[in-house]
Amino acid sequence: MLRETLSAAQSAIAASPYTERRPEHVARLGVLIDALDVLRPLGPNGKHGDLHTSSCGCQAVQP
Repeated sequence: MLRETLSAAQSAIAASPYTERRPEHVARLGVLIDALDVLRPLGPNGKHGDLHTSSCGCQAVQP
């Protein structure tokens, strides 16, 4: 859910009339989103599915 919140914030800031530091804030949020994607990757359908990493927080998947 954190990724979704950061994405919503990034979109809201990108669409805001505040222009002075907008690119900087959008880029910084993008870096955070990219870091989350490394820890908990998403597939092309936007779902985590079985793309587990040692840091994604999922319980061990049983075969």
